Amino acid sequence: MIDYKLLQASAEVIRHGSFEKAARDLGLTQSAISQRVKLLEDRLGQPLIIRSKPIAATDAGKRLLQHYQRVSLLEQELYEELPKLHSASHFGQIAIAVNADSLATWFVKVPKRLFDELDLLVHLTVDDEALNHEALQAGTVLGAVSLRSDPIQGCRVRPLGAMRYIMVVAPEFRDRYFASGVTADALRSCPAVNFSRHDELQNQFLNKYFGLVPGEFPAHTVPSSQGFVTVAEQGIAYAVVEEHQAAEGLRSGRLVQPCPHVIERPLYWHHWNMQSGLLSQVNEIVLGEARHYLPQIGN
Repeated sequence: MIDYKLLQASAEVIRHGSFEKAARDLGLTQSAISQRVKLLEDRLGQPLIIRSKPIAATDAGKRLLQHYQRVSLLEQELYEELPKLHSASHFGQIAIAVNADSLATWFVKVPKRLFDELDLLVHLTVDDEALNHEALQAGTVLGAVSLRSDPIQGCRVRPLGAMRYIMVVAPEFRDRYFASGVTADALRSCPAVNFSRHDELQNQFLNKYFGLVPGEFPAHTVPSSQGFVTVAEQGIAYAVVEEHQAAEGLRSGRLVQPCPHVIERPLYWHHWNMQSGLLSQVNEIVLGEARHYLPQIGN
């Protein structure tokens, strides 16, 4: 049987990617954490952590983290079923991978509901939705928002809905650059705003409707969903943003929509395939918030 203290220390190092952060989280010294990890590795006869910068998990370490998160979930259920074991200072924990646009819109109330209704501390990994399933496969999260519609091995998948994206600009930007309409030539001569150097959403939008490819248009780089809206409102770029994020700016007149084109990205909720009442409650909260905000896929 695996010593739980050793398991917890090793899993937290993998989850945080740092001995120092794991030590701080568990209220131990870094030396104590290191000793516990080494002891578990010796007992299992194989390394769990690649001591690089940043720290990475071996395949065995990933399996260990998955096991630890399952045990933690079941432990939280036990506290709910046996309230005398529950203390006021005890909270469960859950790790979820989500994309930045979801976190800024339909997902924003999920952490509050998970805490208020289920006593869960939420650890969010924010990455591109095309990459979130990798965190699920690695065992660092129990659930993930992803573009992938087919289930990951050992997981279930459910549709969340479609996020709709539109182009927005400040009125003065429209008047300066799009006086004759939004065309490929006009877009080549004015700046966009990208989330990163590899902004697939922006590239998809511009290629689908205007035949442009990366490198054909100038762009700012602002790795923030809300920053997209701010930059557009400042009149220094056009932005392709999720429609809910643009709604207030459009209502107030700070933003206008210079062309009617819309692009949709279907989102799916992936979660571990395990019998757990608590995980089922988590799923219902996530799915419920998505249904409230997002149109169904294909509608």
